Amino acid sequence: MYFSDLASTLQHISADEKAVFVSGLPGSGKTFTALQFCAEHKGSLYFSFKNLDTAFALQVFCNAHTEIFGGCESWNDFFGCLKNYGNKKHPLVFFDNAGERNDKDDFYAVLNNFLESDSKSTVVLLGRPWETPPIPCQKVEINYFSMPQLADVCSLPNETAAKLYCLTGAIPASLSLYDDELSFEDNVRAFLRTDSTFYRLAASWMNESFRTPESYNTLLYAMANGYNRIGDIAKFSGFPKNKCDKYIKALIEHGLVIKAPGENGHTKYLPAANSYLTLWYKCLLTAVPNPDGSFGNDIFNQFMQVFNDELMADFYKDMCDYWLEENINSISTEYIDTKNSSYHNVKVGNVTFDFACEKKQAVYAYYDTTPGGKLTQKLWNEIENSTTKKQPFYENEYVICTVNRVPDSFWTLSKRYDNVHIVSQKMLFATYKKEYNKIAHPRFVPSFVK
Repeated sequence: MYFSDLASTLQHISADEKAVFVSGLPGSGKTFTALQFCAEHKGSLYFSFKNLDTAFALQVFCNAHTEIFGGCESWNDFFGCLKNYGNKKHPLVFFDNAGERNDKDDFYAVLNNFLESDSKSTVVLLGRPWETPPIPCQKVEINYFSMPQLADVCSLPNETAAKLYCLTGAIPASLSLYDDELSFEDNVRAFLRTDSTFYRLAASWMNESFRTPESYNTLLYAMANGYNRIGDIAKFSGFPKNKCDKYIKALIEHGLVIKAPGENGHTKYLPAANSYLTLWYKCLLTAVPNPDGSFGNDIFNQFMQVFNDELMADFYKDMCDYWLEENINSISTEYIDTKNSSYHNVKVGNVTFDFACEKKQAVYAYYDTTPGGKLTQKLWNEIENSTTKKQPFYENEYVICTVNRVPDSFWTLSKRYDNVHIVSQKMLFATYKKEYNKIAHPRFVPSFVK
């Protein structure tokens, strides 16, 4: 099964396209997808420069298809034979890892001449986002599945898809490991082995990107553990600020770190918009495995706690924010900009609301986003007491979003009072997936309906 949009992209490459550069981060599945494409389209060809210098690669490529390239002694010979072959077959010709070594001037010079000829082949170069092939080409970056797309394509329940999305960061190499015959927890145990792709991917990513990854690991570990400003990172690592700045720029270039706005105009740095890296650096970088490559229950329990209390809670909070953004102005009589940061994480009395806008008609939103949590009568009493000191209950609107079971007492409240809105996990997912479903599964509308 494919876990990105690359297969569809390859299927729709125009026959008029001379060259395409497909870039993807480690684990994005570009090699697997290219090999699978060639298996399904017998005329297409796949070559890889991985671990080969250019001179030896020429020999390997020719020996792989002697019926096409027999007797070739130079790249001119190779591309001459490819032109003859392509004019009969109109194939896609893949060159993987073409940017791995800086010894391909002859290869690219001849390739450029080949692309300017009347060849009927389309060349597809596979590489990393930070590489720039020295030829004119269409550039395509691999897009990972969204959570709604993952649920749809893999026929997964919404909650399972959300968990898998947060566990793997939607990286295809890790998604492909998931066994739907096992429980989610058993899948995690299988992932947490030193011989698992899930465990090895981060280290492989670092080793491919940097000659000495150890210093970069220190910075990523600091970020994953909450040291996100340059001064805090420097203090934790012991590196000078200018060194941290230089290393962080390199991490950003290689897709491992993102910049995000912080408080008071400060910039904060986070492991790339990918929950997998946060999990790996927070829980696995320093973890000691058992002799058989597994990890003990203490590591597993710590991993699951971070996963549920931080990553899943953050994902569900984003879902709640999205629901509120889509629905708040149908609840409130005044327009409210949900992007206004002053409305977020507001403490009123004894309760910190995820969103609170205290205009003439106040709106208070409370999110219960940690899996295994619970809404209680005590919480509701505190919400009511904290918000009715300034104005009466009936002048306020209350939104309670939860990813856990809704207690009967809260459903009763929403039925009794039209200003109390209970949003269940099912309702959150329905709103979150609405735009995706509208595009992926458009409803038939008869032509006479306007």
